Amino acid sequence: MRFFRKKKVNEPLDAGSGENGVGQDIDESQFEMTHVGPYEIIAPVGSGGMGTVYKAIDRANDRTIAIKVLDRRYDIDKKRRKRDYLGREIMIAAALDHPTIIKMHNEIVIQEDRAGNKRRCLLMEYIDGYDLKKHIQDRDLTMTQMVDLCIKLCQGLDFLHQNNVVHRDIKPANFLFSRDGTQVKIVDFGLSKSSANWRTRWMKESGGTRLYMSPEQLTKQKLDARSDIFSFGITMYELFAGRHPCDGNDTRSIQKQIVNRKYKFEPPSKYNREVTQQLDRIILKALRRRIERRYQSVTEMLLDLSRVAESKI
Repeated sequence: MRFFRKKKVNEPLDAGSGENGVGQDIDESQFEMTHVGPYEIIAPVGSGGMGTVYKAIDRANDRTIAIKVLDRRYDIDKKRRKRDYLGREIMIAAALDHPTIIKMHNEIVIQEDRAGNKRRCLLMEYIDGYDLKKHIQDRDLTMTQMVDLCIKLCQGLDFLHQNNVVHRDIKPANFLFSRDGTQVKIVDFGLSKSSANWRTRWMKESGGTRLYMSPEQLTKQKLDARSDIFSFGITMYELFAGRHPCDGNDTRSIQKQIVNRKYKFEPPSKYNREVTQQLDRIILKALRRRIERRYQSVTEMLLDLSRVAESKI
């Protein structure tokens, strides 16, 4: 099934997956490097706290990939270097084989940047499309498409959790979609934690994106799959309601509202009349602050979402 409307003829094209679009005029002198191995860097795709992702092509073999260039801070800062975010991302994602999990090369490539600094680079599958953040902003999905999309993403999250991986940075920007709507991918495993591996089992519960953190993540408690469920609940809320469940004016006030049990999350239907009571209940259950009252697994949420899909909204 295709999720998205067809793009209008006069609508500008995005240069790749990620939250930052790229226009027709690209200043290549702004790139951190010109190439990585046989791959020529041709456009930025997106950037975040851990680094920048570029679109790159091996012209000899006509092969396009995405390359994540780790921010230099993670090499300069000994504490950050010790956490080895790229190594962890490869270790976790490369071991997962699922249609919704981004595919990665099982190696880190060292490449000099324009300033002569050695940089660590991660090669991965390139998805020619957008992230969920763009579709939330554009409001270009029908209710049926949004439900089907959430089911696909839940299937991917359920697969992660069944393999003892807690993502810890679930947010719209980490869900990528191909232009034709046939591919859905979960990305960015640099902060993920695998209870099945000794290298990540004892990691501190830090990192993540504060606007999407669970109460237990914000208060630096031990995390399990239910933390991802809360973060996905915020993502679903934004998808269906078109806004964050909190109304704070800045990140700090929103953090306080996420943690404060006295702050009530309004049902998404308040902001979108097409949202059914059934969907309201699913999203609000994912957002319960008391972890024992939240969905205990994504499998449970999948069952409820499947019933909504069967009812043909």
